[in-house]
Amino acid sequence: MIPRYLLPADAYYERDWFDREVDHVFGGRWALAGSLEQVREPGDYLTAWAGRAPLVAVRGEDGELRAFHNLCRHRGMKLLSGAGRLDRSFTCFYHRWRYALDGALEVVPQRKDQFPDLAPADWGLLPAAAEVWEGMVFVHPDPAAAPLSAALAGVPEHLGTHRPGLLAEVAHTRIEAQCNWKLFVENHVDVYHLWYLHDRSLGDFDHTRFAYRQDGGNWTSYEPLRGADLDVAALTRGTTAIAHLDDRDRLGLGAHLVFPNLLMAAAAEFFATYVAEPVAPDRTVIDLRIRAEAGADAPALLDAVGSFIREDVVACEAVQAAVRSPRFAVGPLAHDYERPIVSFHQHLLEALEGGA
Repeated sequence: MIPRYLLPADAYYERDWFDREVDHVFGGRWALAGSLEQVREPGDYLTAWAGRAPLVAVRGEDGELRAFHNLCRHRGMKLLSGAGRLDRSFTCFYHRWRYALDGALEVVPQRKDQFPDLAPADWGLLPAAAEVWEGMVFVHPDPAAAPLSAALAGVPEHLGTHRPGLLAEVAHTRIEAQCNWKLFVENHVDVYHLWYLHDRSLGDFDHTRFAYRQDGGNWTSYEPLRGADLDVAALTRGTTAIAHLDDRDRLGLGAHLVFPNLLMAAAAEFFATYVAEPVAPDRTVIDLRIRAEAGADAPALLDAVGSFIREDVVACEAVQAAVRSPRFAVGPLAHDYERPIVSFHQHLLEALEGGA
C-alpha cells in the first residue's frame, strides 16, 4: 500500500497549528543547549528554549551542572542570552536582584524598606533539568523530567562506531530558512530526494543500499559509498578522519532524527547536529554544530555540511512558497523511501493529541 501524507496544508502556515506545536510538542521535550566544552568552569553557562520556556544550564562553584528557568523571580525578566561566563552570580539588569550559581536568591536591593516580608529562600531561580550525552548538554523545563535516555531511545545504539563525545565542537553557525520547521524535518527523513536534489553533494553514496530503522519517533539510517572495494587509507589520506571509526563508518554516511527536531549527520570526518528551531509558522532557524577531531579544517567542514543543508533549505522554501495555493496537495509517497515522513506525522499528531 502506498503511504499517504497525513498533515493538511494549513499545518504549515496557520498560527494555531504553530502555537499548539510549541506548547505540546516542544514544551515538554529535552532541548540541545550546546557543548560540554562550553561549561567546564564555574560560572560557564548555556541558554536554550524548550517550547516557550527560556532555560539556562550553568556550572556551579561546586562543579555541578544545573539548569534553571532563565527568568528573574521579581518581574520575570530573561536573565541571560547565548553562552558565556558569570562572575559567581546571576544579576538581573532591571532591578539588580542577584542569584548564586546554585540558584539561591542572594541580594534584593532595598529589601528592608521595600520587601520587608520577603523570604529569600522562597524566591530562588526555578529549577529545570540538565543532562549530558556524548559531549552535548541538554536541558528540560521539568526538573523531574523522564531521563534523557528515554528521549534518545534507539539512537545511541545505532550510531555505529561514532562517539561524538570523543570529538571537539569545531564549528557552530545558524542558518535562516523561510519555511515551516516540519518541512525541514520531513526533508531530512526523505530518502527519495537523495538521487535528485543532492545528485552532486551526495552523489558519491549508494542510495540503493540506504537502510533505516524507526524507534518510536526517532529515526536512524546509514548508506555506504558507491563501490565495494574502496581503499579506506587512500580515501582518507590528506583529511582529518575521525580516528576511532571502523571501516564501515569511514565509508558511509549516517543521518538520524531525535523527535521532534534534532537532526544529525555522521561521516568519516564529522558528526553534525542541526536543530530545526521553530520561530514562526513560515520561519525556521537551523542551529548547526559540527564535532570533529581537534585540528580539523572547520571552514571546509562547514562548507561540506552546509552544501547539502543549503540545498535542503532551497527545496523547503519552495514548498513553503506554494503551500497556501488553493490547489496545493501532496500526492502518493514513495513506498519505502518516503514512509518515514508518515511516521513523523503520526508521532507529531500523537504529541498534539496528548497535549490537547
